[in-house]
Amino acid sequence: MRRRPSLRSFRRELTGPRPGLAFYIVPPALGDTDEIVAELTAGRRPRLCLIGRLCGPLPYGQDVVPENALHRGALWVAPGLLMFDPRGDAEMSVLEAPYGVDAREPMLTEAGRPVLTLDLGDGVLVFEPAPDTDLEHAWSRVRAVLEDTGPRASA
Repeated sequence: MRRRPSLRSFRRELTGPRPGLAFYIVPPALGDTDEIVAELTAGRRPRLCLIGRLCGPLPYGQDVVPENALHRGALWVAPGLLMFDPRGDAEMSVLEAPYGVDAREPMLTEAGRPVLTLDLGDGVLVFEPAPDTDLEHAWSRVRAVLEDTGPRASA
């Protein structure tokens, strides 16, 4: 029986504007998405899911986000963690951000739509929410969950 490689082997430390940033690109052949998410979240349940398109990291100074680089899927947000689970056979992207992440001025897609632009220190990660979701509102919701360090209030 072969063991799956550790997710730590896919971890890349980032020298971003906030400490503790790390980025993973997890190949689809690594295994079951649910198991991967469970291992990465270590008990932190995702509290927000946004449907949209993601790509990155892209280099600083790139003026426009190429349409063919954006992958459709779901952006899952847990305290200190962003996970992008694409549809199809694309790679899963995970951003570990225990102290949050900084947003930059929104980049534009080739079609002229603004996208959420996150500063990774050595490039940017961009997310375009579904057309029925306001960009500012999406960022507000993502940041609230990402930076929530308190205990979950019971309803």
